[in-house]
Amino acid sequence: MTDLGTEIQRIKARLSAIERSSRLGAAAIDDTSLEVRDDTGGLRALVGQQGDGTTAVNVVNGPIPTAPTAPLVASVVGGVAAEWDGQLVGGAGVPLDFARVEVHAAATSGFTPTAATLVGTVETAQGAIVVIPTTTPIYVRLLTRTTSGTASTPSAENGPIAPALIVADDVADGIITGTKLAADAIDGKLITGATFRTAASGQRIIIAPSETPGTNAIRMYSGVTGELEPGELLASVNTDAGHPRPQLIFWSPTVDGVGTSAAMRLIAGGGAENDRGEFYMTTGSGSGSQTMMQAFGSDGDTQLGQWNVFVQEFDLPNGYGELMITGDTFTWIDGRDLGFGFSSRPGDPVGLSTGSNLYVGGDIQVGGVDQGRGRKVFTAIQANSGTTTTTEIATITTPSTTFKAGRAYRVTYHGLLLSSVANDIVRARVWRGSIGGSGVSLVDSINTHQIPIANQQVLMDMQAIVTNSTASDITATLIATILRASGTGNVQVIANSSNPAWLDVRDIGLATDYPSARAL
Repeated sequence: MTDLGTEIQRIKARLSAIERSSRLGAAAIDDTSLEVRDDTGGLRALVGQQGDGTTAVNVVNGPIPTAPTAPLVASVVGGVAAEWDGQLVGGAGVPLDFARVEVHAAATSGFTPTAATLVGTVETAQGAIVVIPTTTPIYVRLLTRTTSGTASTPSAENGPIAPALIVADDVADGIITGTKLAADAIDGKLITGATFRTAASGQRIIIAPSETPGTNAIRMYSGVTGELEPGELLASVNTDAGHPRPQLIFWSPTVDGVGTSAAMRLIAGGGAENDRGEFYMTTGSGSGSQTMMQAFGSDGDTQLGQWNVFVQEFDLPNGYGELMITGDTFTWIDGRDLGFGFSSRPGDPVGLSTGSNLYVGGDIQVGGVDQGRGRKVFTAIQANSGTTTTTEIATITTPSTTFKAGRAYRVTYHGLLLSSVANDIVRARVWRGSIGGSGVSLVDSINTHQIPIANQQVLMDMQAIVTNSTASDITATLIATILRASGTGNVQVIANSSNPAWLDVRDIGLATDYPSARAL
């Protein structure tokens, strides 16, 4: 039988060994997790298998972390640098469930951080710098986030702060291409020492002062085949007069086979020499004519302002026509050395002079009075009229003629009268439309032409002024007539090539200038 004391000592040794061994030395967590709770029973961590099938130690429902200190901000090229220094407000320690510090930015002050304002994160408790891309000033705030997703209150705000400007030292030489420039990137800026062009070839514009030494020029290429010289806008100084005169010249392109280019030139006047300003334009000479215009301002002395126009026509005897206008003269000489002019200059012939036909499409007035439009209709005969006694017969009849409303006319009946008996009285008249009846008698001798000797010719010249004072034109023929007052002798109008008889109608002006005249 074993000694009882010995057995007690053996059991005591075995119990001590059990108490010193791990409480879970042979334990296992199979397909589940171990929950860690606080003294109130609240879940704080899960050790083992998580809800998504993974295995981990997951801290949940941790306390709200302390807010980070306010961010430090600085301007950088293309944005703003925001720095967290690794510190929490009040010197609080970083919680064991620390996940990250979020960086938030917005354009307005006092904003609340949201998913829309999140621009970056700091993933280490040591702090770091986050660059925020921006082109405008911004405000920056931070907040602490735990592994369980709990966020702190936002940090104090810092801002506004704008991105840094790019200076020349920030850009390497020759790396900026045209595709990197915005359409208005250089609006309102000065650019010197460069050649600007809209294309490398073809139709293009080149601004390159160096291509025309000593001048500022814009060269315009048409891009057509055969172009010899481009069009050009040139600002320079003209020295043709022996002293400098600023000028601006514009040339069209010169193309092979077309001729010289058209050009326009402006030359400034004034200065100590009291030059006249000049405007000059030419169409260029091609296969046809060339037109040139020049305008000169007054020099303030004896030379008046002047316009000159030259039309070059190589096929005409004179080669060109010229028009000149000054303050007191107007002169035109055409390509056949014919023309006209007007001058009120002292010493010049006063008024209008002409070496060619003068056509006036409208009315000519002198002293405000309409001088008329000249001949309206003229009808003549060179053979004797028929004979008559007391029956009125037509001697001359005009074509149908339009008498304009509001116009006045002078009607003239001219010829030689003859009677077969002595001391005869011949009556002559001019009718409108027809003889008697509906006709209107416009001119009437009323028995005034006396033939003293039988078969002797007597001159007849009759005139009357008639007006169309109506609001409408009147179209009719005029008929000249003769008849004998009484008796049986024969009368007639005598006419031949040396002494024709005629009926003449002339427009002499406005009807209102001839009050109480005979109505047409």
